[in-house]
Amino acid sequence: LIYAIVNVVIAVPGLFGYAAVIFNHPIYSNHMNALSKLLIFSSMVHQFGFLLFSSLPFAIGCVQDAGLIFLSDMANTIANTMIDDGHTESEILSTALALLCSGTALLGLVLVLMGKFKLADAVSLLPMPVVGGYLAYIGYFCVEAGTALCISQPMMNIRDWDLLFDWSNLQLALPGLITGLVLAITSRIATSSTTLPLVMVLIPVLFYVIVGICGTSIEEVREQGWVGQTSPTVPISDLLHIIKFKQVRWDLIFEIIPTWFGMVFVVSFASCLDVAAISIDMGKPLDTNRELATVGICNFMSGITLGFTGSYIFSQTIFTYRTGIHDRCVGYMIMIVYMYIVASPVNILEVAPLFFLGSTLIFIGYDLMFEWLWEVRHQVFLSEYFTVWFTFASIHAVGINFGILMG
Repeated sequence: LIYAIVNVVIAVPGLFGYAAVIFNHPIYSNHMNALSKLLIFSSMVHQFGFLLFSSLPFAIGCVQDAGLIFLSDMANTIANTMIDDGHTESEILSTALALLCSGTALLGLVLVLMGKFKLADAVSLLPMPVVGGYLAYIGYFCVEAGTALCISQPMMNIRDWDLLFDWSNLQLALPGLITGLVLAITSRIATSSTTLPLVMVLIPVLFYVIVGICGTSIEEVREQGWVGQTSPTVPISDLLHIIKFKQVRWDLIFEIIPTWFGMVFVVSFASCLDVAAISIDMGKPLDTNRELATVGICNFMSGITLGFTGSYIFSQTIFTYRTGIHDRCVGYMIMIVYMYIVASPVNILEVAPLFFLGSTLIFIGYDLMFEWLWEVRHQVFLSEYFTVWFTFASIHAVGINFGILMG
């Protein structure tokens, strides 16, 4: 039970951040409570799929960062197109969820076919420096999205950093940027696998201890922007009706197909990397094609239940492996905790410090950028290192698909 809770403590704050990344367009802001719960429910479905089909009984899987930017790009394309055409907020939300979830399910089927026909080796033809540049961009995007979560204002391009010239925004953002750095350093120097979860629990506890010492009420803290605004609770039954299929504009599939193809390549590559990393750490060979098919099944299950792209979570899978509990009980307990959070009437965004939720994204961003823009320089040729930076810059300049293509 303790190991299950540790896994959930690590995952859940990041999942709220992932929701802020995917649905970073202002049109979705009124629905963040429901959308965050969808990501947690999706992670529960991924975990269930790995329990049923993975060859690793200790496997941990949930919504992952590899597909985030593609999902965000598709959600923004749908929102901008439909706003220009005069559609309502409800129609935009229904269309975005229907197309993103359908795309996730279709991605799953493609990964199953790739695994069945043993095409995992073909995925490796995508150059590692190009994927490294993309992963570094995910890192930058996570830092940007985490900062936006701290200040409760959308940041959708590099010019939006000028929001931090406002002193009130800077006050809200600095604790998140510093806490993200603390988490990143802790994850690298900690010798115990429980140190990071303990630090993550300690941060919001310290926040409320300081609030109590200062004699400040929760409402005053909320008015100052440190925690999220109150919103109606979202019963789990409402999540089943969040999409109104009569309002869905299925023709927008053609607008997002190029981005979807990019997502297929990158998610499949990232999944193969995760499997390879798990295999190396275990010291045992794994059938990459079988595990890729398993990831595909989990994504199909997630997509048809209004979920999003995911895969093995390398760090948490290895953590669970090293605990010595090599059966599926940890996975089932994780599912139960996820389900409790989804069913709970408490909106975490209303009580958790926003700088803390933002810092979990910023931590992921710092880690990815440091790994792929700096640490990797000792592992690749100079020309490959240049390609990493060139791909990173190209995505900033011309967008995801063309940036990866140029790389």
